[in-house]
Amino acid sequence: MGKKWLSVLFLFAALVLDAQWWDEGQFDWSSAAQLVSGIKYVQLEKSEPRIMKIWVMQVELNGSFRFHTSKKAAEYGETVPTHTHLKIHTKRQRTADFMSQLRDQGFEVVAAVNGAPWSPWDGIYSPYASNLGLLISDGEVVSPVLKGRPSFIVYKDGSVDLRCVGENEDLTNIDQAITGFGFVLVNGNVLPSGAGTAPRTGYGLSADKKYLYLLVVDGRQPDFSMGCPTSEVGFMLKYFGAFNGVNMDGGGSSSFVIWNGTEPQMLNHQPKGVVRAVGASLGISVINQ
Repeated sequence: MGKKWLSVLFLFAALVLDAQWWDEGQFDWSSAAQLVSGIKYVQLEKSEPRIMKIWVMQVELNGSFRFHTSKKAAEYGETVPTHTHLKIHTKRQRTADFMSQLRDQGFEVVAAVNGAPWSPWDGIYSPYASNLGLLISDGEVVSPVLKGRPSFIVYKDGSVDLRCVGENEDLTNIDQAITGFGFVLVNGNVLPSGAGTAPRTGYGLSADKKYLYLLVVDGRQPDFSMGCPTSEVGFMLKYFGAFNGVNMDGGGSSSFVIWNGTEPQMLNHQPKGVVRAVGASLGISVINQ
């Protein structure tokens, strides 16, 4: 057998060895649990390429739901006491508490996930968050654009997008926006990343923008779930139905919360059960017609 054919065989073998469960077609959402009409969710447990617990939600963007993002802190614009070079944008809170707060305000919030990374993050704890990238809540800009950071955007006409917003762009047509670290899936193509594993949160949109996908992978728990690199967030989002996807804040921030009928319930599990207060979250409420 010639060297050319040997090279082809070795390449084929490598591709087979590298193939993973997310390469096996696309997930069948008909088998998922229904949270409310138009929202399904599922947990998967995988042993390859490592132990992982994965939570995913599919939201049908059919006009039945309203989105919510974190609002300005009462101390908005003041100096962060522990980091005087920063200005306060939001006050950190757990995603489950964000849901409870919205429900106390009369919104029928049924799901929430964590969202944007923030500053400061240097080992000195602050109850406040700054530099979250573009964060807009009910049409009000809470945090300005950070160049090159992609945002999940809900426009005032109800349409949605995942894209990078320009620094000088007119924002008056945006109702809600929350920003991540970077794209992991662009037009169906997964972007490469480093190999480090951690808990992850990802947002994805289908090609026709009719479905939103929210994904959380638990991590840093060797006997429970080890997490994944960001490229695998892209592979998973694609497997579940997304065409474009963004890596959001992960690590101890990753939170997948539903309303269980009486209270918020965080379905994923952080190491030692410690749930981080985050800079911003995304909530979904039912619009009562």
